[in-house]
Amino acid sequence: MVTVLKNRTLQVLASANFFATLGVSIFNIILLTYAKSFDHPHWFVSIVSVATVMPYVTGAITGRLADQTRRKTNWLIGSKVVQAGLYFILAKLIDRHTAVIFAVVIFINISSDVIGRYGGNLLTIVIQNRVPSTQRQQTLGFNQSVSTIVEPLGQTLGVLIIAQSHNYALAGVINALTFLCSAGCLLVGRRAVELDEVITAQPVGERVWPTIQRLMVTTTGMGAISYLGILMVLNVATMSLDAVLNLIFIDLAPHLHLSYATAILLVNIVFVMGSVLGGITKKTWFDRMSLFHLLLLAIGTPGVTYGILLWYPQLVPILLGMFMVAFMSGKLDPKMFAIFMTQVNPHQTGAVFGTISSIVTVAAPMGSVGIILLYNLVGVTAACQLALGLVMSALIWALVAHRHGSVS
Repeated sequence: MVTVLKNRTLQVLASANFFATLGVSIFNIILLTYAKSFDHPHWFVSIVSVATVMPYVTGAITGRLADQTRRKTNWLIGSKVVQAGLYFILAKLIDRHTAVIFAVVIFINISSDVIGRYGGNLLTIVIQNRVPSTQRQQTLGFNQSVSTIVEPLGQTLGVLIIAQSHNYALAGVINALTFLCSAGCLLVGRRAVELDEVITAQPVGERVWPTIQRLMVTTTGMGAISYLGILMVLNVATMSLDAVLNLIFIDLAPHLHLSYATAILLVNIVFVMGSVLGGITKKTWFDRMSLFHLLLLAIGTPGVTYGILLWYPQLVPILLGMFMVAFMSGKLDPKMFAIFMTQVNPHQTGAVFGTISSIVTVAAPMGSVGIILLYNLVGVTAACQLALGLVMSALIWALVAHRHGSVS
């Protein structure tokens, strides 16, 4: 790990990621609090929860665009500047407390997140080109850990801003400034993230799916449809968990003698701890597991957490459940992408990883909408039972697909 931390590319990317994540996390908690301040808060919080996951489905488009971008470093820096501009605009509007302004705020937030996805695809290309293959898993894990460590810090600042000033516009300005700081880090460390121009001459899209199919069979022992389909179902259940918790704590937090923002903050702090420990630890029992066994554990942990919400919705068990979900994600994701990265042509990095991201998350917004609607129209029990059903279907699918792959 010490050798990895000395890598100048990692230092630059991690510092830029620190400021970008700080701003986003400040505003995300502010946005939830803003939504909760409207009449019928369950519906407004639900809209925020769905809007948060929508940008993930654009990965195929932003990934291919990243592959074909000339002067990638310029655009990486420029994307942060554009995000800053969007939040300066948002700061001018957000104190007008109307449904129309709420819709504009959500649109700006989604637009910024989509630009952030494009920047993330560019970062993936940088890591593949500038970081040795032996250090990529820990680099990905460390960068992921920076994001998750900074999140509760940003959310704490967001809670303090609202508690002390009740000024939503101030949060927008702070968010914009953090993106400018992120751009500044990239600008100062530009030489460490500079890439040789590698532009694909012919269309990449025709070859992306066969590449993904080969990649999945080689690394997971399953076909691409099965492995990505399992991850898709798992993502619906996992991403909906955040939305369900956002809604549950509207009613549950007072019974726990906590404010709504504090309850959300505690969950996120524990999630961060699990994700960081999963991402930066290297020589654990879990690290000796195959991708398949890590996948099974990653499927099981949200199932356990939904069970807790159904049968014992108390703060400590909920926090333990979220810790398990985060820890297994912190183990599975960096290992999976580091393995994938060694077998992907640099010309296709953005398109392949972006397409995988899109496929895995494409059902998440609709799935979250379905579970959230069920929560609002029927109740928490029905929503959690549906999510548990999705987890069980993913588990059965994984076992059947792996057995079929082993036999064939």
